[in-house]
Amino acid sequence: MKKIKRIGVDLDGVVFNSESYFMAEAEIYDRSVLKKNSLLNPDEPRVQKKYAWTEKELKGYIERTACSEAFDIMPCVKEVLDAAVDSGCEVWFVSARGQFDERETVIAKKKLKDAGINIENFVWGKLDKKEICLSKGISLMIDDRYDVCENLSAAGIKCLYFHALGRKMLKDNPFLKTVYNWGEIFRYLADCDYIEVK
Repeated sequence: MKKIKRIGVDLDGVVFNSESYFMAEAEIYDRSVLKKNSLLNPDEPRVQKKYAWTEKELKGYIERTACSEAFDIMPCVKEVLDAAVDSGCEVWFVSARGQFDERETVIAKKKLKDAGINIENFVWGKLDKKEICLSKGISLMIDDRYDVCENLSAAGIKCLYFHALGRKMLKDNPFLKTVYNWGEIFRYLADCDYIEVK
């Protein structure tokens, strides 16, 4: 019997183009709303470490953005995920969504359903994805956070680092490959026999 290949997929910044919105909103919030210049670490993907905000300021940003629906699905996500599922892969969405407000998960599910993406395997509210990958048998994780990819690849779990402009560059290795779009993800999955190309 053929072993099922399990793929973990982050949502924000990978399936959804929401990270662009979150980062733009954070810059506007810092300079225009807070009237500050709190930027500490420009390469950091998490606002908690990117800005020198107080707990109250961070809470204000989260209230302003967490339940926004101002994002769309990245190009070609459905086609690639459909090809993976049709080739016998099991796809899991592993996301930090839901850690601030449960409505984040409701919005995500609605966006996926509206795009015709009918995958029902979810893990919500997780920043550390190593334990999830190991417990679910996920052999490949697609994520846009460099720290997640560094951690997983160091543990021998293959990662596709979905790199965005302004984020830290990582050096590719046998367990880590940088990609910039879902076409490159398709190519990688086909080259590694996750997807059967017909």
